Order: sequence, then structure tokens, then C-alpha cells
Amino acid sequence: MTAASVGPSDVPRRSLGFRVRRVESGLVIGFKDQALELSDSAELIYRCMDGRRTVADVAAVVAAEYGIEEAQALADVAEFIDELAAHGIVTIQGV
Repeated sequence: MTAASVGPSDVPRRSLGFRVRRVESGLVIGFKDQALELSDSAELIYRCMDGRRTVADVAAVVAAEYGIEEAQALADVAEFIDELAAHGIVTIQGV
């Protein structure tokens, strides 16, 4: 695991130009010559990244949905968003 570079007040937004498909097992994002199959929690995070919610807002949704501590949710959400941003799947707007 690497330290997340996104902060709680940053606002992630899904990037355009990626293929997103619903398959039997969940949501799949196609980028370049790869595909990323999202788990249920990853799909929840992806759907919450609407360009209005902050990373902390998304983490609060995850914490409430899965009954985990907000601090743990924030760390997990930030790490996942960092990973998506590294592939250009999301962009980050600082607040």
C-alpha cells in the first residue's frame, strides 16, 4: 500500500472516454488494453464520484454502508481514488 495523495477535501470526478459495462459479476471499466472489475464497495465509491462530493463525503457513505470507522473508510477510499487517478479514470479537483 502506498500513501494516498488525495485529501479529504478533494473532489473526485469520473473521467469521460472510458467504457463502463455492467456484467453479471458487477461493473467493469475498460481502459487502454485492460479491464478493471469493481467489487461492490469499489462500485459504490465509483458511483459516488460525481464531481460534487469530497473524498470525505464518499468515505462517509462507505462507512455508513459497511459499518466501518470513518477513518478506515477515508484511508481506503483515498487509496482507491489514487489508484483510479493514476490510470486517468478519475480526475481530482482540490477545494
